[in-house]
Amino acid sequence: MEKMFVVFGLGTFGMQTAQALYRGGATVLAIDYNEQMVEHVSASVTQAVCAEATDEEALQAVGVFDANAAIVALRRHFDTSVLVTHLLKARGVKEILVQVDSEKEADAIRAVGATAVIFPERDMAERIARALLVPDLAEQIPLGDDVGIIETPCPPHFVSKTLIDLDIRRNFGVMVIAIKSRLLAEKGKEKVEVAPPPDQPLRPGDRLLVIGHSSALARFKESLSASSA
Repeated sequence: MEKMFVVFGLGTFGMQTAQALYRGGATVLAIDYNEQMVEHVSASVTQAVCAEATDEEALQAVGVFDANAAIVALRRHFDTSVLVTHLLKARGVKEILVQVDSEKEADAIRAVGATAVIFPERDMAERIARALLVPDLAEQIPLGDDVGIIETPCPPHFVSKTLIDLDIRRNFGVMVIAIKSRLLAEKGKEKVEVAPPPDQPLRPGDRLLVIGHSSALARFKESLSASSA
């Protein structure tokens, strides 16, 4: 079933979010009181509506309350964000993500029903920092601010050893959660073993999927690089 999202506010963040969701195949309803912004985005979302974000009758008429999730991107109008969030919560919208500027605003908006808060600049800065510190950190898995997954080739000195032999969790503070194997591939596709047996020897060409805190992942990668040097 195709998901439906509603985006309130067509500033830079709101507009880009609406367009990205639409490109991803979702039904996207974009709402703003500025007619020029609505016209600008109308060709790149499912429907764009010029309306006040707190006009319950207008929102009902265009189907806002049927959305799977709402993104409230009214950064410079926090009082309106509070009213919209409360209304969405009262009308049964399950997921409500709200753009905020401070932890104080985040606490307040959660109290009226927001299920998640968004700090665009902070979140992007942290993502860039993690990408620089651990270049192959998985970006699409929301595990938390300091937790991620990396995929790394099985180094030669790991081959023929088991996860029990290597004791990676104790030695590095990270955990191997899956192994990709070309040797076990069928029709040219890699086979992925989730929760691999700890007594199974690693093979040449295996790729390890490892989870852990960013700092531990960085140390693990550095150790592999040093051992391969």
